[in-house]
Amino acid sequence: MRSKEAVKQAVLQEISARQEQLLAMAEKLWRQPETGYREVRSAAFAAEILQSLGLQVRTGLARTGFRADWDSGRPGPTVAVLGEMDALLLPSHPAADPQTGAVHACGHHAHLTTMLGVAMGLLGAVGGEELSGRVAFVGTPAEEGIELDYRLGLLRSGQIQAIMGKAALIREGVFVDIDIALMNHVGEYPFCVTDFNGTIKKKIVFRGRSCHASTPQKGINALNAANLALHAVALLRESYGNDDRIRMHGIISHGGDAVNIVPDHIALEYQLRADTLAKLRSLNARFDRAMVHCAQALDAQVEITSLPTAMPLRNDEELARMFAAAVAEVVPGAVAQIKESFNPGCTDMGDLSQIMPVLHGGVPGAGAWHAADFAIHDPGLAIIANAQVLALMLVELLYGDAACGRAVAAGKGACLPLAEYLSQVDSLGAVVHSEDCQRV
Repeated sequence: MRSKEAVKQAVLQEISARQEQLLAMAEKLWRQPETGYREVRSAAFAAEILQSLGLQVRTGLARTGFRADWDSGRPGPTVAVLGEMDALLLPSHPAADPQTGAVHACGHHAHLTTMLGVAMGLLGAVGGEELSGRVAFVGTPAEEGIELDYRLGLLRSGQIQAIMGKAALIREGVFVDIDIALMNHVGEYPFCVTDFNGTIKKKIVFRGRSCHASTPQKGINALNAANLALHAVALLRESYGNDDRIRMHGIISHGGDAVNIVPDHIALEYQLRADTLAKLRSLNARFDRAMVHCAQALDAQVEITSLPTAMPLRNDEELARMFAAAVAEVVPGAVAQIKESFNPGCTDMGDLSQIMPVLHGGVPGAGAWHAADFAIHDPGLAIIANAQVLALMLVELLYGDAACGRAVAAGKGACLPLAEYLSQVDSLGAVVHSEDCQRV
């Protein structure tokens, strides 16, 4: 049996030899962007590549997701390598699809290509007798929290079980036998590992009674109730002191129909973010109380729909250390920044981090997320080096009898059991009606 270092070098060389093919694949995915739960062509393309490597692919998971397993034939942990697939809606981007406005302005086409590169490197260079355990290549849909009405329709019709892709896959049992999950995200940062906030999305509808605007006393102004509630939420911020990880931001999605009519229907969309489940639960309850009591103060009514979107992300410490070591080997002189900062944004990788050890690394080579000029400017880093880093981590975890992987997988015992995770998430999702709430 080859040494671990010899196996690593073989994997690195295999991925390097595939560079031209991988970059062509990334370009193809860049040119066919699809938003969440619509990634039909992207998923089919990736499945075809995996099948060409000799893997059996389960498709139609959480609508457009898929999974293909490589089995060493020896007992050991199961490690998932994830490839996100969905695009954003950003019609102002020069590469946006002219019909849909979709564009890969967060680099998920590079993530999917990276996962395929890891599969090529592993299957092309490693024998089953050198590793123990399994590797699951999982295509994950719908990481971007957009098109909520479309996703709610899918949810209500039973086509998906959560509005975010990884949460939906969890609920379908796709990760039930997974011990460790790995992925990297491209961006304008250096190699890094950072933790993220969790988030809840809110849809709020204030209802009043319309009348002619010249005699407002005859109606109930839903806009006034919404205005008061917005002030209450703004004033709520100072009660969190110096906690810079709390975020509350929203828009008025419907502000009335005519200037000479007292509005009877005002709609808001909000997003709450916090870095722990306890904070998120408290923030959610206080936000709802502010909305309800402001509506009641002006004799209006309000309906609040809460949608748990992504749980706080906590990267496993040992996986972060392994990431840094792999980066140093793939890119000599590069030093990964390990938890030197915190990202107040959110990712549904946080849901997986609640139930198993995960690594959500940051890889350079791209522009600013969600910007109209986003592009992959260094595919050698964003795709090739990215795949090599993840492949080296797989070898480190599974080489020999997978002692390293077993040690990391043991950390799953400190995570939430699946039933408890589902209970925690479900407790954050509710529909609140002001008429059901006690008046003070």
